[in-house]
Amino acid sequence: MKKIALALLASSMMLAPQIASAQDSTERVVTVMHAAPGKYLELVQWLAEIDQVRAEAGLAAREIYRHHNGANWDFLIIEPPLVADEDAKMGAAWKKLAIKPRPGAFRTLVMDHEDTIVGGPSTAAEILKEMGQ
Repeated sequence: MKKIALALLASSMMLAPQIASAQDSTERVVTVMHAAPGKYLELVQWLAEIDQVRAEAGLAAREIYRHHNGANWDFLIIEPPLVADEDAKMGAAWKKLAIKPRPGAFRTLVMDHEDTIVGGPSTAAEILKEMGQ
């Protein structure tokens, strides 16, 4: 969990609870965010900056889902875990794009969040096969 916050606050600016061995891993980091009061637009702008930097760094695009109805979250983000050298790539991309990283932005823009690591996509039949059933 510490690494998730660190990754968000550091150059990657997105959640990554562990260093992955490869970007093509079937694991994904899923983050559910609830914008801080009055910070919804600023959070969207910050997420857009991160997407721009990730693209410049040659990293896989994140999937961002916006809440429409139901529970109290605002965004659900699905992305591959970071690979060891991606932090440096992100740092170079921030510089090249002349976008100033905003360490601490996460704490001011997000009221609460949850992170988890998932595997997939899959089917129930594939999961049963993996379980030896």
